[in-house]
Amino acid sequence: MMPVHSTLLRLVLLAALTALLSGCAQLQGLFDPEAEGAEDEVVATDEARSDPVAREEPDERLKIAEIVQLLQGGEMDRARSALDRILADDPDHRAARGLREQLSGDPQATLGEAYFLHTVEPGDSLGGLAREHLGDATRFVILARYNDIERPDRLLVGQRLRIPRDVSGLQRGETDLDEQLMALDPDAAPGVSEDGLRRAIEADLAAARYGAALEVVELAREHPEAQNQWASWLAPLSSAATIGYWHQQGLEARSAGATEEALEAFGRVLEQDPQHATARQHLDELEQQRKEALHAEAIVRYRNQDLETAIALWDEALEIDPGFDAARGYRLRAMELQRRLDALGNGRS
Repeated sequence: MMPVHSTLLRLVLLAALTALLSGCAQLQGLFDPEAEGAEDEVVATDEARSDPVAREEPDERLKIAEIVQLLQGGEMDRARSALDRILADDPDHRAARGLREQLSGDPQATLGEAYFLHTVEPGDSLGGLAREHLGDATRFVILARYNDIERPDRLLVGQRLRIPRDVSGLQRGETDLDEQLMALDPDAAPGVSEDGLRRAIEADLAAARYGAALEVVELAREHPEAQNQWASWLAPLSSAATIGYWHQQGLEARSAGATEEALEAFGRVLEQDPQHATARQHLDELEQQRKEALHAEAIVRYRNQDLETAIALWDEALEIDPGFDAARGYRLRAMELQRRLDALGNGRS
């Protein structure tokens, strides 16, 4: 039988050895930085992979495309800090200044109290609605705040949005087209994407900004995909923009009394769409006015015995309307009188 004191001594030695081994493990942690916090490092790495923008260094300057992504994702505080960092280095940075003002300004004071309701449809985005109704896709930020939306990139079909009714007092946007395309398709930023280009053109057409739509069309045509994959949507949008532009030019010219310019503009519309009823009506009315004006001027020239000019004016009127009987009758008289005068002149010689 083993003495009690011998058993007790063994227990004490075993406890001391366990404590020593534990202490060694702790010491290893102190002297091995790679071992310490290894689990935390794995977690941090996973987070960095899931959000490449999220783990930037405190003094790293983000690009506008990355800031647009933050804003679309509702990370307003981080976007604000990033914009402040840009403006600290470059106070005149237009895009950064515009986005920063949207974050600090009062939406109601900026956009007005009056609004109408828009029901979100498939394909709608705050960037597209901002370009259509506010003239600048990057104004999705203040439009989101106007509607108390925390995540601008998450619209729901059927959702009701308040759209400012009168933005005539809103200053013209200073952002470049590339920056607006980022706002229209933040998933593709940086760079120009098919969705961003299409949405920009559609928004401009909806707002009757046909000149702006044609600018985007030309940008889209520079891409290799324009002749193939994009042709199915680019061609009809290009045609709509061209027709809308020249129709708008025709209306403005007619309103200003510039008949020749209006005739040319409406003629270009009919080249694109021979069935365009409104352009045809304007063209017919203008041609009627034009031929009557030519006829009236020709009569004055005829009475003043400026027969050569009178005949040329009636020729022009008959080119517009070959069935213009009054012009044809006067022209025959003028030509007969001219023949007699020429005969008299030859007889005297």
